[in-house]
Amino acid sequence: MQNFSGRRLVRLAESGCRVRLLFLNPASSAVKRRERELGLRKGELSRSVEMNILHMRRVRSRLRDPGAFEIHVFDETPRFTAYLVDGDGADGLAVVQSYLRRARGMEAPVLVLRGGGRTVVRSGQDSEHGLFQTYREEFESVWADSRPVS
Repeated sequence: MQNFSGRRLVRLAESGCRVRLLFLNPASSAVKRRERELGLRKGELSRSVEMNILHMRRVRSRLRDPGAFEIHVFDETPRFTAYLVDGDGADGLAVVQSYLRRARGMEAPVLVLRGGGRTVVRSGQDSEHGLFQTYREEFESVWADSRPVS
């Protein structure tokens, strides 16, 4: 979230954009596990996540409709970072970066996915979704198990 200024996020939310942010719980064992995977000092990743959450809470406090800006935390080992835009429509766009065990940031591959809205059906099998829908469903699943940040 450090790539987006508070002013820009406030403008987006005030213009009708609904934002849902899902962060790794900085107090969870999952963040400690991820720090070990990346070879980070103890507490380094959790402090970074805490700073991002604090920044987003400040942004949310400046909105007329704080409900337009939801912040949640989850306690599982993260598998990817994703920006999902217009996730409900065929015009959806996602930027997804997988979390590899020892690679972060620019070292990990990035996928740019389009919603497409197409479903492939094979005879006698359930329908298959494209990658956009797969990541969207994964986000929704983790969101359902997450907790709101006050």
